[in-house]
Amino acid sequence: MLLSSVNSDYNNDIHSWDEIERQVRNIGKAGFSHMQWIHDWDGEYMYSKSEIYAVKALLEEVGVKAHTVHSTEGGTRAKKVDGKLVFDNRYRLKEIRKDYTSVTESTRLAGVDLLKNRIDLCNAIGATAMVLHMQLPYKMFEESPDDKELYFKQVYKSFDELESYAKNAGVKIALENLICTPMHHQEEQFDRMFDRYSPDFLGFCYDSGHASLMCQDNYYHFLEKYVDRLYATHLQDTDSIPLELLDDDTAVLKHDAHRVPFSGVVDWDIVAKYVAKAPLDLPADFEVGIVGSTPEEEFELLVDCRKKAEKFYEMVLSYK
Repeated sequence: MLLSSVNSDYNNDIHSWDEIERQVRNIGKAGFSHMQWIHDWDGEYMYSKSEIYAVKALLEEVGVKAHTVHSTEGGTRAKKVDGKLVFDNRYRLKEIRKDYTSVTESTRLAGVDLLKNRIDLCNAIGATAMVLHMQLPYKMFEESPDDKELYFKQVYKSFDELESYAKNAGVKIALENLICTPMHHQEEQFDRMFDRYSPDFLGFCYDSGHASLMCQDNYYHFLEKYVDRLYATHLQDTDSIPLELLDDDTAVLKHDAHRVPFSGVVDWDIVAKYVAKAPLDLPADFEVGIVGSTPEEEFELLVDCRKKAEKFYEMVLSYK
């Protein structure tokens, strides 16, 4: 059987159970075997027990297996400033109330509770990995080495508290490579975290679209370096971005296209070779945006996406 996986919010992030259910049912009808639960990946929303059971029941009803969950890190980073969409991650955000990196202890603990909530969701629906952003306030790092060390001290404290909780649930955490964050800051983060925590707890999520924007010398740098920790993927395609636009958040966010693979600059044969080497449970997750002019066209595009996911699955198997 050919396997395939796609994000549960392939069409929109509308905060409505009706829209969530519509997309999940379409994923089942389109023939996907798995999905990544990605709704509520941003913000501070906590799932109640009844909602977790509702997600589990819905997936069982449509016959699609949960593969991974995209956790929120707390807060909302993309926002409008002077009419432009920017990624507010250069300095700490003060308005976040649940933030596992916070220097305010109650806020940090609330952030840990938020991550435990998503681990509970993983455990209930059978997902084996939880994808997590770790936004890096890199301008603060560059201006104050002491604040940088304090940031990582708080991160370590939170992950020390999460480790046994995640292991007991049978869930690995996978840190994702990001946009709007210089590559060298991300690499330092991964090296610090992977040196400190064991592979049975912490690993890597490769976002191919983010890499095609931020790692222009080698789209596959993080994939090559951390393949032994690769527990999740966000496979998407882009046309990359001109180097002179990399400091323009609005342009970067626009170029983070989330197109179906095989439609842009990413070499999927290279990606398949590394995925085949990785300890990742197949299938690899697609993370795409699919919009049609009609519901019928949307569904046709979703079916085509499933066929592309199965094609990639066959490519991976050919390198096993």
